[in-house]
Amino acid sequence: MNTATPQAKALDLDELLHQHGLRNTPQRQLIYRIVSSSAQHLSAVHVQHQLETLMPGISLPTVYATLELFADLGIVRKMAMIDGVMLYDTGQQRPHAHMVCRNCGRIFDLDIPPVNSDDVTAAMNQGFRVDSGDLVLHGLCSDCRAKANS
Repeated sequence: MNTATPQAKALDLDELLHQHGLRNTPQRQLIYRIVSSSAQHLSAVHVQHQLETLMPGISLPTVYATLELFADLGIVRKMAMIDGVMLYDTGQQRPHAHMVCRNCGRIFDLDIPPVNSDDVTAAMNQGFRVDSGDLVLHGLCSDCRAKANS
């Protein structure tokens, strides 16, 4: 379980950006705070909507660029959905798989590794070097199943 305070997380973000020769701008701080404090996986559009009251005028391209930078640095994980939308979360401290309800679209964390060593070995045997991997299971959540059965 991650017990880091928001201040400690902000210091880690500042240090990581500095190590890569990047500044920790107010926009980056707010975007990180929104993604890291959310229990849900967020799209860039959702992040921008939350930013509108805190930082009016921040553009969607700025949000996308910041989230992509964070993904490149390993600060956030990104997950492509079937409809092409990219979602972001900070599940790095606890790698996990995901379950997506095909009816309501909600995403749930599944506390199993997204990739296991057998998967990596199989890929290596094919000459592929694995950098990361995601496991996304699609189906019906318990709420939607209950509604369908009633």
